[in-house]
Amino acid sequence: MPEIARVVNSSSLGGAACRCVENQTCRSCTQRRLYVCRLVHVDGLTYAEAAERAGLTARRVRVLVSHECDRRELEQFKLDSSATARVRAFLERELERNPALTRAELAHRLCVQQADLDRQLGYEPTRSGERQRRIGIPAASRLVIALGRTPHELDGC
Repeated sequence: MPEIARVVNSSSLGGAACRCVENQTCRSCTQRRLYVCRLVHVDGLTYAEAAERAGLTARRVRVLVSHECDRRELEQFKLDSSATARVRAFLERELERNPALTRAELAHRLCVQQADLDRQLGYEPTRSGERQRRIGIPAASRLVIALGRTPHELDGC
């Protein structure tokens, strides 16, 4: 059974009682972290000024801001989609290699309409009029497998 986080007194958190002292993943901590980060990085306040405005200690503000900076840095490395231009280039190379294969045949292999495949790959605009710029890794992997290749052959999958 998971250990229940204990409620700490408000003085140890600089005026804000919280149940997730270790992970800081509750909604309150998330909102507090975003708020003080905005105060420091967007509004240009010092840690002491942001702490005074948020009702926290300067030490707590530093911790929250550093956690938000870490979270944003890690977000840059998250690979949950690939550029459609990269997938289209891979597809074009495969279509040149195998002239008998067409986008219509590929759509049939994927059990989708060709128009939907063209929209997903950015050949055609979506209903909003914009062209798709990113494709999810699972969809890109299915496309590469339908081409008879392995997903790792496409950079980013």
